[in-house]
Amino acid sequence: MAMLPRQQVADALLHRISTGQLPPGQRLPTELALAAEFSVSRGTVRSALQVLAEQGAVELQRGVGCFVRSTAKTAERNLIMFLHPQTDELTSRMVSGMESRASEFGCELGIGSISAGVESAWQFAAKLKFERVRGIIFIPYIQPNYYDVNSRLLDLFEFCNLRYVVIDTPIACNGVIRGDFVGNDGYTAMRQVVRALIERGHRRIGSIRVFAGVYSSDQRFRGIVDELNAAGLPVSPELHRVIDDVPLPEQGRAQIHDILRLSSPPSAVIASHDLLALNVFDELRRVGRRVPEDLSLFGFDDLYFTAPLEISTVRQPQYAIGRRAVEFLLNPAAARRQEFLPCEVVIRNSVSPYYLIKEA
Repeated sequence: MAMLPRQQVADALLHRISTGQLPPGQRLPTELALAAEFSVSRGTVRSALQVLAEQGAVELQRGVGCFVRSTAKTAERNLIMFLHPQTDELTSRMVSGMESRASEFGCELGIGSISAGVESAWQFAAKLKFERVRGIIFIPYIQPNYYDVNSRLLDLFEFCNLRYVVIDTPIACNGVIRGDFVGNDGYTAMRQVVRALIERGHRRIGSIRVFAGVYSSDQRFRGIVDELNAAGLPVSPELHRVIDDVPLPEQGRAQIHDILRLSSPPSAVIASHDLLALNVFDELRRVGRRVPEDLSLFGFDDLYFTAPLEISTVRQPQYAIGRRAVEFLLNPAAARRQEFLPCEVVIRNSVSPYYLIKEA
């Protein structure tokens, strides 16, 4: 996505300020000089300088000029910013862990969201830079072209010299993970889930997941496939469905009907997250299918509704992830650090031995 001319000018000036080419207190070239240098109008330059002033990078003195803000006003703050696309039960658990560990370091935790749009994201990152926050803990956007969208945000953080740690799902392409990361070991957890189903006699095991190409989704599916292969069981493509970009309340509903229409449907289905599992549970109930008598069901996340509905799931170490992310951020290392913390498989009454399903 191309940047606006105003943003390009502000971006270039911010780079000169952050790298010391324009030191604190120095007067910037005149609007006319900058307009000539960047081949833009004087109005575009004025707009770019106003953006930098709003972010605290420069001071505009009427009739005198524009000056780089003094470092005396920008001492590093004991503030960590947690940026996320949305607030939910899982992020609340992580926030508790972050707050706990941050307080032990004498830091506070700020919470906000950042737009995936180039200009607004750049302005927000620049603002954090000149507020001198200690760093950023960031949950990526899960959406189509997720790598391009999130990698662009990391580019902005790095350009602004902002330390960051990614949590929840890595920002990765072709197996390469960017930056420091802390998350869950969904791969091992899914192998354990499949193993538990096999131990209960299930041989045709299906799955429904969201967004192929997103690291966490692919990681969990890889765990399912590898465990089925290890047990000598076939990985039948028709049993494993991928959801593209559909609203959360609809995820999994069409796919479970497609699976049920198969001539040889599975006896168990694994959903890549609990809300998807809830949609499947609801859709099965609508068509008169029972869980677990007609189909065993597994989710992932251990959200609040899974226990009352007795849906088996995987409990993520969210509190521990939050604490570890703060440690990574405040104790920087030369080498990248990427940790996948173990999960806990929680088996409830949504899973039955296969012989009981067969008898039912």
